Amino acid sequence: MAALTLHHLSCLQASRHLSLPHRTLSSFPRNPVKNLIFRQNLAESSSFRLSTVAVKALSTVAVEDSSEKKMVKGIRVYEHGGPEVLKWEDIEVGEPKDGEIRVKNKAIGLNFIDVYYRKGVYKPASMPFTPGMEAVGEVVAVGSGLTGRKVGDLVAYAGSPMGAYAEEQILPADKVVPVPSSMDPIVAASIMLKGMTAQFLLRRCFKVSH
Repeated sequence: MAALTLHHLSCLQASRHLSLPHRTLSSFPRNPVKNLIFRQNLAESSSFRLSTVAVKALSTVAVEDSSEKKMVKGIRVYEHGGPEVLKWEDIEVGEPKDGEIRVKNKAIGLNFIDVYYRKGVYKPASMPFTPGMEAVGEVVAVGSGLTGRKVGDLVAYAGSPMGAYAEEQILPADKVVPVPSSMDPIVAASIMLKGMTAQFLLRRCFKVSH
């Protein structure tokens, strides 16, 4: 159960959302009877205002708790350059929407295209960005109404969207493929993009014949 703390009260008072009566001793009535009535009215007024503020503050705390952001660790690039521009920090990962899944990475593939994006040879869609175009991970959340993928599935993916250099990532469900439980995730993460590269070079750029 949430509680209204002194910290909440001080913040509310500082932001002018809480108005408590302020009186100096010299302004108190000197008549004992009137003084008693004054104190009773002051207490009732303060109690009413505090209870009203408490309800508002508690509802605010409940909303803040329910909308807590999901944070994971990942690598971010804010400027192009060498390895020194790779920053390990907290990044926000949202909840999957329709047609999306959230994957907790077990192994990622390191590719030279990641270096191209880091150096600026290829331009990312936006800055800063999280590099990485290949990984294997476990599905930990699925978007509403999604079929064909479920929490606990081991999947692999390669290509866009970038973002494999992170603990978790949101992905389109149709961009991943299932990985057999008998396959080591490290092995699976090392063959996706490389396999497509080999197929592209040997079949599309120049068809190699026996």
